[in-house]
Amino acid sequence: MEASVENRSYERAARELSKLAEVEVSAKQCERVTQRIGAERVAEQQEQVDRYSRLTLPEQTAGCPPQIPENFWKSRAAVVELDGGRMQIRDERWGTPYEPGEARRRWWRETKAGCLMTFASHSLGEDPLPALPASLRDPLWAIPRFLELKRGRSQGGEAAETDQAAKPTEPARRIDPKDFPRWSPEPLVRSVVATCGSYEDVAERLRAAAWERGFAAAERKAFLGDGLLVNWTIHQQYFSHYVPIADLMHALSYVYAAAVATSRDFEEGWQRYEGWAEAVWQGRVGTVLEQLQQRQASVPEAGTAELERALGYLRNNASRMRYHEYRQQGLPITTAHIESINKQLNRRVKGTEKFWTRPGGEPILQLCADAISETAPLDGFWTRRATQATGFRKHRAKA
Repeated sequence: MEASVENRSYERAARELSKLAEVEVSAKQCERVTQRIGAERVAEQQEQVDRYSRLTLPEQTAGCPPQIPENFWKSRAAVVELDGGRMQIRDERWGTPYEPGEARRRWWRETKAGCLMTFASHSLGEDPLPALPASLRDPLWAIPRFLELKRGRSQGGEAAETDQAAKPTEPARRIDPKDFPRWSPEPLVRSVVATCGSYEDVAERLRAAAWERGFAAAERKAFLGDGLLVNWTIHQQYFSHYVPIADLMHALSYVYAAAVATSRDFEEGWQRYEGWAEAVWQGRVGTVLEQLQQRQASVPEAGTAELERALGYLRNNASRMRYHEYRQQGLPITTAHIESINKQLNRRVKGTEKFWTRPGGEPILQLCADAISETAPLDGFWTRRATQATGFRKHRAKA
């Protein structure tokens, strides 16, 4: 089962078992075992959700599992992050002929993943880093990350690189980590949930898993996401007592695109970006909005689209972009962890040659999430499974 999760396919898992463990197991057998174990874990996740739903409202909002020490949250913050990935799902229309005039069908579907993280964190008397970090002033560090976020927002996950204005023409600015001591809270432990179901499904699993980890008793809690509206709908419905934080890097990518699109050359655009980025970093989003509106009245027609996107993003998320306050509270301000988790999940389930059904995709996503969780959920699962074994093998009845 573990070989099937860690490798990119069941066929490769069978080859790895043959070469490394000298065990001959067919790819089909790897698939059967993995799907069976994954289905059992999905059922356990649903039991966890049902168990949480049976709690009273005071227990859900203020209760805490007995295994959590009383002073556990004095120097920690509880954080929930949410984002989507991609996988190809076959549905009931797979194999059916196209109807006259029907557009090409797309089998890509969005997977949903969330992580629950604890951070070593303390509230501070002031902003620990009021100036924009040197890395975000370095074109060769920042621009590739902005372009990657832009590709993720584009249709189909592809975006053509723009003209030379999007590429740095000056040498990289050397950054010495010793000159910039760590200001962000240190991540401690993460647990992951993932599903190819709806956002409501992942929200219910996240809420139940958060209670199991004692997040309800945390004094400082945060919910992080990008600008997708459904993220903040879930925050309001399921995590309204958490501080909402819009991802910093998404905001800066919009600001950078608007600055470059409305400038004559790279130097002018980068200088404008630095000014706007520092204002966003310091939580002065209103100042950036005013300057964007002023630019909107004077830029050429080619830059209006990027300006409108930046204006829309900042207007919609301004209340969740008080980054100076979040740093002072010892809270993270980026969704870097869930972005990394989605890449790890996509490594197993995403590919132009990979097609899944919903019953087959859900178990493998569950096991991938378990594998990258640092709370070791599979350890307890194997113990529970062994104690519940009856000694009889379950065979499927023949038709």
